[in-house]
Amino acid sequence: MAAVEATPRNMLRVPSNYRDLHKRFLQILMNRRMVSYEDAFRLFCKMYQSEEPDEEEATAGPCPKDMELAVSIINKVIKGLNMEIRCAQDEITPAKYYLLVNTVDSHISRTFSKFSAAELEFFKTVLSEIVTSEDGCISSTACLNLNSSLPGNMTKSDTEALLEKFCKYQWLYQKDGKVHLTILSIVELEPLILSAYEDYVNICRLCKRIVMQGYRCDRCLALLHLHCVHLYTKGVDRIHSCPVCSADQPEMLAAVKNIPFHSGDDNRIPSASSRENKTGKGSARK
Repeated sequence: MAAVEATPRNMLRVPSNYRDLHKRFLQILMNRRMVSYEDAFRLFCKMYQSEEPDEEEATAGPCPKDMELAVSIINKVIKGLNMEIRCAQDEITPAKYYLLVNTVDSHISRTFSKFSAAELEFFKTVLSEIVTSEDGCISSTACLNLNSSLPGNMTKSDTEALLEKFCKYQWLYQKDGKVHLTILSIVELEPLILSAYEDYVNICRLCKRIVMQGYRCDRCLALLHLHCVHLYTKGVDRIHSCPVCSADQPEMLAAVKNIPFHSGDDNRIPSASSRENKTGKGSARK
């Protein structure tokens, strides 16, 4: 991804309150592409305290809302570069992340321009296997065995090295013997996934975004993000009916009971009580 400074300033809409603090925070995102909310806030605090001219305010430190305001200011600047910082929640862990994504060009060969044609073919094959799977992931063994279906006489050692490389660049990750798409991959490649795998992709009926793994209703087969289920079921009533077909789902509460979700989870997901009169058709893998 090209550096912001390489673009003429007069091509960007730079607000008057855009300071070095915002530039430094953006630079971190440009270098890493994906930073946990906690790490981002810790780094933001350090930068804030080093640049805040008011000693009393610097000592008090910023709050998360200050960081979120800073992100909105940065987004106004980088909008003209077809980039955006987005906050998204991991599907499996309770972690939230800030992601720097391309908002226009989702063509996979340009998104992954730093990789060779053979490496790109490997990732496309892994992507296809994951998206078309029932579980939204594939085993590490199956991933390594993809060498037989790839051009160029790849060995298992080659595919193992490629898997490690794509994990290093945060496009894939391994956990408990399974290979998953990272939240960066899901968000960045969402337009491509929706167009290329329309018959396989699931849409969470609570947030209307792609979901690879989560809680599946045993009646209508709707798949929901765990963090969306957490927001949907929390409250005094602790309702556990499916938001799509209204079937009783006592396992729904158990699915999210012991997950320490981020206290700042997206509150745009409506609670069960606010959806009592709303139903919709669930999307499920075919």
